[in-house]
Amino acid sequence: MKGKFNLEDLITVIIPVYNAEKYIAECLESLINQTYKNLEIIVINDGSKDNSGTICDQYKEKDSRIQVIHKENGGVSLARNSGLEIAKGKYIAFVDGDDYLDKEYFEKMLKILKEKQVDIVLCGFNRVYDNNIEKVTKGKSLIMNKEEFLTDILNVQGGAGIVHSKLWKKEVIQGINFDKNIKIGEDSFFCIQAVKNVNNVYVLDEALYNYRFNNESAVRKYKKDFPDLCLTSMKIAKKYIEKEYNNNKNIIKKFNNYIAYHILLIIVNYCFNNENKLNWIGQIKCLKEVCKVPEYKEAIKYSNYDGLSLTRKITLFTIKYKLYFITMLIRKNKTSTI
Repeated sequence: MKGKFNLEDLITVIIPVYNAEKYIAECLESLINQTYKNLEIIVINDGSKDNSGTICDQYKEKDSRIQVIHKENGGVSLARNSGLEIAKGKYIAFVDGDDYLDKEYFEKMLKILKEKQVDIVLCGFNRVYDNNIEKVTKGKSLIMNKEEFLTDILNVQGGAGIVHSKLWKKEVIQGINFDKNIKIGEDSFFCIQAVKNVNNVYVLDEALYNYRFNNESAVRKYKKDFPDLCLTSMKIAKKYIEKEYNNNKNIIKKFNNYIAYHILLIIVNYCFNNENKLNWIGQIKCLKEVCKVPEYKEAIKYSNYDGLSLTRKITLFTIKYKLYFITMLIRKNKTSTI
């Protein structure tokens, strides 16, 4: 289909792409076939080494609403920032290159945003695995105020801290960029910064976004520098939270829980990861060293288990009371994540 956008209620869709040749066509098909047609589709090929760039260019020829930026690999944050710099839309949406949308995604999201007079609409999503699909929703539609939205972002398991599955008023994120120094939790920090410009957010209890589960993502893949990447992210976020919300005890408490959750990620992806070749004594030593880091030590002390699954609550309990051998046993008895 050929088409050209107009600026009235234009939605800019920003899609970072890196080595997504298996999925990018499905992603773009789900966009060009939306029931809502007034879209500006910006695809950023972030130095892909496969045929992703070629496929994107082919879709550009099919539909004039699509523009493709080819750049050297710099990571998802810089790729998204490239899209934000040239976005013309009154509204902004982020889609990952290996994901795809329900055909009524934008029609429904924009209708709700206008009817409810909110700044952001977020919907549920389907977590797409190789052999099955898991629906993730809140269980009911609702409106959240500023503090409720921030609280939900800091509850990592809640899903509010991801930038996709949302339709944003552009004015809410005007002047906010993805921090290139954050490699773990870049979505969450972007959302945290946006909160200051938000009045109300609508949660749509419908799974309209299809998120492809990727075992190679930064938060699941074993990396020797994973603890350092997490620590950098936590320090940046902590500095911001303490500046903006130092007198808000509830937010500070929730932020400690947020850091504690990332300690659990370190346990899974570094300390007791199957690719970590240290023996069990060495792995426990790794965990002890992590727990000595001042930012982590403080979060462990003041976290209160809110928003965690039962297994994660038990795991955090073992860390609080330095029952590291039991921490290891819990991890070793799980097939993928805590």
